[in-house]
Parts: sequence; C-alpha cells; structure tokens
Amino acid sequence: MSRRNVSILIIVLVLTVGFAGIATNLVINSSLNVGYNNTFLDDVVFIKTKTEGTAQISEDGKTITYDAKKISSIGEETSLVFFVKNKNTQYDADVTINCGLNEASSTLNSLVNVSVNPSSFTLVSNEFKTGEVKITLNGVVTEETTGVFTCELVATPSERDEPGIITEDNICVEDLNGADPIINGELIPVKLDDSGVVTYSDQGYDWYNYCDKKWANAVILVDSPSKQYNVGDTIQESDIESYFVWIPRYRYKLFHANQADGYENKLSESIAQEIEIEFENKDTPASAGSQDGEWLTHPAFINFDVNGIWVGKFETGYKGATSVSSAQVSSSDPTKIQVKPNVYSWRSNSVGNFFKAMYNYNRGLDSHMMKNTEWGAVAYLSHSRYGINTEVRINNNSNFLTGYAANTKDTGSSATANQPYNTETGYLASTTGNITGVYDMSGGAWEYVAGYRDGTIGGSGLTLDEIRNTYSKYIDVYASDSSTTTYSRRILGDATGEMGPFYSSGNYRNNWYDDYSNFVESSYPWFSRGGYCNLGSYAGQFSFNSYTGGAGSGNSARLVLLG
Repeated sequence: MSRRNVSILIIVLVLTVGFAGIATNLVINSSLNVGYNNTFLDDVVFIKTKTEGTAQISEDGKTITYDAKKISSIGEETSLVFFVKNKNTQYDADVTINCGLNEASSTLNSLVNVSVNPSSFTLVSNEFKTGEVKITLNGVVTEETTGVFTCELVATPSERDEPGIITEDNICVEDLNGADPIINGELIPVKLDDSGVVTYSDQGYDWYNYCDKKWANAVILVDSPSKQYNVGDTIQESDIESYFVWIPRYRYKLFHANQADGYENKLSESIAQEIEIEFENKDTPASAGSQDGEWLTHPAFINFDVNGIWVGKFETGYKGATSVSSAQVSSSDPTKIQVKPNVYSWRSNSVGNFFKAMYNYNRGLDSHMMKNTEWGAVAYLSHSRYGINTEVRINNNSNFLTGYAANTKDTGSSATANQPYNTETGYLASTTGNITGVYDMSGGAWEYVAGYRDGTIGGSGLTLDEIRNTYSKYIDVYASDSSTTTYSRRILGDATGEMGPFYSSGNYRNNWYDDYSNFVESSYPWFSRGGYCNLGSYAGQFSFNSYTGGAGSGNSARLVLLG
C-alpha cells in the first residue's frame, strides 16, 4: 500500500522567558490547520511533562502551561520535557521541531541559545516520544528583558498498512518524582552505548529513563586523566576509575512481611513476583507499612535521608592486579579500589579492611561498603517493571573477572563459557537486562555486606566500639540470637526473609529461584550476598549466606556513594 500524506498537525510551544532574575513562563498552545483527517488531529496529544517548575496539561491534551524557575546567570537554563503520543489507529506521523524567537532581536539572539532534542522523530500509532526544549543564558543581561520563543511540532501523518491497537497499560511515562540522580564532587554523568563506549552526558531527559529500564550511570576519573572532557566527548576507558549506577529512592508494596523461623517443603513452582515500586523524594512523608499490601519506604534511603544512592556498577576490583592471585590482597588501602568491567575482583580481604578502604575512598561523597539493606534496594528494583524483572544471569567467570555472564543459565564456573558485559549475553547479568544496570549481583565472588549479628564481630577486624559508635549508621544490625534459619529477624527490604518460604535441600534455599538462604549466626555473623561463580542456581540477586567476616578467597565487596 502506498503511504499518502493527509492534513498536517501543528502543535506550538510558546515560551515566554524573563531574564536578569525575572520569572520564566512557558505556555504551550496547539494550532491546527484545516484538513479532512480530523481524527488524526484530535489524537496527537501531550500526555505528560517533566519540569523543575509546575506544569499542567489541558483536558484535551493540546495545551501545557508552565511556571518555570528564574534564570539570571550565565550558563543558567530553563527547560521543559514533554511527552507526546499518537493515539490514532490509522496513521503514523513524522514530526519535525523548529524553535526561534517570535520577534527578531539581535540582543537576545546573542545572549541566549534555544535547543530542542530530538529535532525530528517518527511517532507511530500507539507510541509516545519524549522531547526537551531548553533555553540557556549565554551572556550578561544588563536590564530586565523578556523574550518570546516559539517551537513548532509539525506532524505529517501517513497511512498505516494495518490499524494500530491503542492500549493504556504499556504507557510508562512516570518520572522519578524528585528522586532524580544527583551529580556532586568528582562524579561525571555518562551514557553507555550497547558496545560499552562511554560518552560524557548532559543531565537532560535522555540521560536516563527508568520506564525504559535505562538507569542513570556516572563515573569517577583517575587522578590524572589523559585529557579534560566536556559534554559530548567520548571518555577513554583508561581514564575511568569507577562506574556507578543511580538507585532512586522508592517505596514498595510489602508482599511477604511475616516469614516465620525455620523451613518448609519445596513448593511445586517458583513464587517469584514483580515487586511493586513507586519512586518518591525525601520530602515525601515516608510510608511505614508492616503488613502485606501496605507500602514501605525502603530503609536504605531512610537511614541516610537521601533521594538515592550511587551503587558500584561492578564488584570492586583491585587496581593494578594483572592476575587472579595479585587481586587477593589483605589491605585497607582506598587507593587500590576500582569499579570497572573486566578487572580482577578484590578478594581475600576481611570485612574490616573492605569497610575502611571503602569508607575512605571518597569522604566528600560519603563512600562506604554496601549495607545489606542497600543490596536489597538494588535487588528489589531489579525485580520490578523498572528492571529485568527476573533473576539475573550468573557471572561464572572462574578468573573472577567482573561484568561477565554465563553462556547458559545455571552453568558451572569456567574461564571461557561466558561473555563480557557489553554483549547480548552479558546484558542478561545486568539488573536491567541492558548495559545500564548493575552487574555481578549473581556469581563472581560472594560479596560481603555491612550487616552483622549484634555483638558478634567474628573475624571482621572491627571492634564493637567501631561498629556501635564510630560507624553505626553504615552497618545493619541483626538480633543477637539470630541463627541459620531465623528468617523472622530480617529487616524489611533487605531481600532475605521476604524471599521465603524456605526449604532444605542439603542447603537452605528460597522458593523464588532456589537461591542460597543462610541467615547470620554465632560462628558466621556477617552477611554475604550474590553467590559464587560455581554455584549455578544457588547464586542470584536474592542469594544470601553467612561468613566469619575474615579474609577469604571467595569474598569481595561493593562500593556505594550517597546522593
């Protein structure tokens, strides 16, 4: 069938912007030219906005009114992210966007820059697209000035070969409700393409999209990078010291809050379920549910009163290691930390050494060893509509190289039967099922986390005074009478007791994915997570075990920064 252009829809964004401290205002109006395809004209509508100010969409979806922040300093900007959808079943649309001043003004033209991204796209039936209009002040304004800018979205329809099917349940345009990633200190926002190429990103709408399972990434560079980088530049891998992924603050609906101690029989089928999550910011009153069906703000965010945490994208590596053995070092030296793909995991280190190395890695960003509840926050987000929503693939690399995924599910350890993080197989080991997520949460090495049985320091090398006083907010504490199957002592959100009921099959395992499930006890008072490279189905993001806290060749750890 030939595709035939019919009438054209024009949606106009009119931006009235005040400079030199004057409040900005933005009004989006729609303007339709005369044509016979009235259904199409009615069905291309705005469905959501994302702004720093307040915005409201009219009932017919054709108008957005926006009260923006003030802009007065060079480099300051105001922007509107808009979501537009084609609800027509008969026509797709090719959209182009052009922006400019309503009235020519050489003064304003030299002082401001108007950009729109993307400037063109195809909007097929039942699809929505996101765009951003940004106005940046590039010069000094000596007096109060107002400029009116217009952006025209011109949608040219073309007939489809088959009618589209319009649904509502596949629309995910939810923003993070104020829990957006925070860039401070040495962090640099980045985007990774599917091959792993790292680009310095601005902080606009296309940096991340959790609805599309595209999580925000950032890096810290080595002390003396080979060059200075700017937005849009490709960052050389050799200049990157550590990768991080943003875990936004959220609340979740409780689903198994009352696990009893002990174990039962294995169930006939897995009871794994999608975990319901809603993002929120720290100014929202925390939810304090305690029973199934109630909402609970995840404790990982409440403990520090933050809008999110930056989690090491990979298991922690030992800087400079060129072999498996050279990464097995007992040390608390923070300068040896690196968080990168395809490096040797740092092992054979005690909890105390890991803890102090990570605590001192970057005090400006409140760096620390991952807590047990923080592991749970990542695991739960991974098993929601914002993540892979299944068990992540094991890293079975027997050389303990970070970021790998086994070629097949539940396989044994191997030096070769696996693929790196930036491949189709590698993506399966990510919490998102793509390259933007967190890796090594199944297999690799067991990962010590900062969570212990109260009063029992084991071989950690930490003192009770350090645990209870100096570092108390960085360590999750479990009941002093905890033992291997006292699952009721869990902390809601830590991805231990809520993964029950549990059963025994030589080892204790859960009924989600048969993951290893040993609670802390007197001889093994420290939690470790994720499993070992040779554990097969025992490993997973919901796997937990107990260890002495001492140095062991099977244990690594993970770095976290506060947002």
